[in-house]
Amino acid sequence: MIKYLKVVSRVALNSRSVFFCGLVLSSATHFANAHEIESNKLNLVQREPSHISATFYVNPGDYFQPVLNDQVTQQTVYVHLASMDDESFATLDAKVQAYYKHQIKFKLLNDASVQLSNWQFANGLSIRKSIQQHLAQQLLMPGSHAHFEPVQFTVQLTGRTDLSKIQPKLPSNFGKVLVIANKPQQIWLDSAQGATWIKF
Repeated sequence: MIKYLKVVSRVALNSRSVFFCGLVLSSATHFANAHEIESNKLNLVQREPSHISATFYVNPGDYFQPVLNDQVTQQTVYVHLASMDDESFATLDAKVQAYYKHQIKFKLLNDASVQLSNWQFANGLSIRKSIQQHLAQQLLMPGSHAHFEPVQFTVQLTGRTDLSKIQPKLPSNFGKVLVIANKPQQIWLDSAQGATWIKF
């Protein structure tokens, strides 16, 4: 067993070894339980009155949940994702992106439409690689409680009216979401005019 662990720590995990690692983890430590994952977050930044940048931070289990079949449980979701081949994972990633483009909406007080554009999603294969690394780390250090790196994606909100008051409509699989909304102070700095003090 010690020899096997040394090999795992030196080389990238293939699908079978990841699956084996995941079975050990899910049955022995319940590594994939949601309470071990940090809260999902939404960061809203109003750059201009009619423009908001929205950035989502969602743990991988919640992120992929809507496009997984019912047999993939909360305890086995990371094992399932880590053991998929490249083509299957790319197909799943395309499905989840299409799902969020359709499901995520923002509403104004007067029911005016908010345009959502320029969606930017994290690279799917890098998400899977991060999951595999965390599973391998848990196999090597079973007592550790490492958190999965959240999946980050962004979208730009624009409208014909002021967007200073909006209501997000988010998919239910996100659960409780910590929303951070801010309107940063913006000033022009002219480097040719000498030092400028920035106040917070």
